[in-house]
Amino acid sequence: MSVDPRDPSAVAEALCTWAADHFGGVVSVVGTPVAIGAGFDSYIHFVDLSGEQLPVAWRAPLVVRLLPSIDRVAQSHREAAVQRWAAAGGYPAPLVLEVLGPDDAFGLPAQVMERAPGTMMLDALSARPWRTLALVRQLAGLQLALHALPLDGWPSSTEPQALLDQRLALPRRAAVALDDAALASASERATELGSTATAGPVVVCHGDFHPLNVVVSGDRGSVIDWTDAGLGPREADVSRTLLLFHVASIAASSSIERVALRIAGPWLATRYRRAYEAGARLDEGRLRAWEALHALHGWAQVATLHAGGFSGESSSEQGRIPLEVGDYLQGRFEEAMGHRPT
Repeated sequence: MSVDPRDPSAVAEALCTWAADHFGGVVSVVGTPVAIGAGFDSYIHFVDLSGEQLPVAWRAPLVVRLLPSIDRVAQSHREAAVQRWAAAGGYPAPLVLEVLGPDDAFGLPAQVMERAPGTMMLDALSARPWRTLALVRQLAGLQLALHALPLDGWPSSTEPQALLDQRLALPRRAAVALDDAALASASERATELGSTATAGPVVVCHGDFHPLNVVVSGDRGSVIDWTDAGLGPREADVSRTLLLFHVASIAASSSIERVALRIAGPWLATRYRRAYEAGARLDEGRLRAWEALHALHGWAQVATLHAGGFSGESSSEQGRIPLEVGDYLQGRFEEAMGHRPT
C-alpha cells in the first residue's frame, strides 16, 4: 500500500486502517489531521484516533513521521531506539509507540509517537519576547540535562568517530552528486578536524538542538527529532545550537524579521553559551572544529535542497530556505577553519 506522504488525511486513514487491524475493533480519525511541515527528509503529521480497543496511549494526540524512501527502515528503527532510550532514562522525549515498515501502512518507513504538549519554543519566543532569557536558560538546562545522562544501555554506536562520520557523510555525497568542487575540497579539509573533534569526555548529543526541536508548556520542555543523535563531546552539540542562532537571520521569512534576528541572533548565542557554561565548561578548540563541521553539513544540505535533492526533483523547501543560507554557511566554515588552533 502506498500513501501520499504529504497528504495528512491519507496518512491518517492509513494509520486508522492499520490500527484497526492491529488492535481490533472499530478505529476512527478524530478531527482534521494536520501536516506540520516536512523536515529536510521527513514528512510529519498530527493525527488523533479513537476506538475502544486502542491502548490509552493511542487515544492521546499522536505524531506520525514518515521517512521518504524504503531504504530508511534501519534508520527509522535506530532513531526510535534512541528516543525510547532517552524517554526510559527520564529525559523529556516523546515516547515512540510503533515503528512501521514500508509494507505495514504507508509504503514508507514510519514512526508513530506521543505528541508533546505545548508549543514550539520558537513560537513561544516570538509570542512573548520578554521571556527570551528565561526560555534561553530553559533550553540550556535541557541540553545540560541531556549531556548528564548516564550512557548505560545506549542503543547505537558508542564511538565518537561515528558522530563525526555522520556529519561528513552528506557533504561527501553531495560533492559527488552535484559535482561541486568547493564542497569536495571542503570535505577533504574537514577530515583534518578528526582528532580535535573526537577528543574530550563523551556525552549524548542530540545533534540538532534548537528552539524548533523543543516543545514547551510552562516550565516543561520536550525534545523532539532525534535523527542526528549520537555520542560525542558536548561541544559537538552546543556548537550547532550556537551556529543556528546566527543562521536564523539569513533564513527569516520577512525583511523585518531578518533585521531583528540579525541583531538578536548573536546576542542569543552569547546568552545561550553563558547559560550553558554556568553548568559545564566548553573547550574553544572543539567548539571551533564542530562549528566548521556543522557549517559544512548545512552548506551541503542547502546545496542539495536547491538542486532538487539527490533525485533532482523540486521541493517546497527550496523557497523556505534561501540559497543565501548556503553562502553564509560556506563563509562560516572557512572562518572556523581559519580560527582552528594549529
